[in-house]
Amino acid sequence: MNTTDPYEITWLIRRLFRAMAQHANQSLAEQGISAADRAVLEFLYPDKSLSVPEIAHRYQVSRQHVQVTVNRLHGLALVQSKDNPKHKRSPLISLTRSGTDLFKSVLATDRQQIKTLFADLPVTNIKATRRTLAKLLAKLNGGEN
Repeated sequence: MNTTDPYEITWLIRRLFRAMAQHANQSLAEQGISAADRAVLEFLYPDKSLSVPEIAHRYQVSRQHVQVTVNRLHGLALVQSKDNPKHKRSPLISLTRSGTDLFKSVLATDRQQIKTLFADLPVTNIKATRRTLAKLLAKLNGGEN
């Protein structure tokens, strides 16, 4: 493997992303939620109120996808709807106390798993990786190099 080939580095990032997603999905399943559920909970944590279209825009997925997820979270009593003064047909969604407590638990588990994953990497490597990934993301999002 050529350690400086951008394609091979991208391939590794994709594999890492998939492996992390699979690991996260297993952990989330133990808590009774999916990755999509987690994403919506995270947008609302700790005390945000957003409409389904706002969540969809931030998540960069369809409104319908978010609505299905929000409906599931309503069924689990993890979110609640409130009147939206800006739009009568699009209520604001916020976490219930149970939703907040569950997401705190998910976040604590995430932090511990990530800490373990990074434990034996030198801080200089972590900093360099963060700078590099931030630059690539900015480039993809139309920002500066």
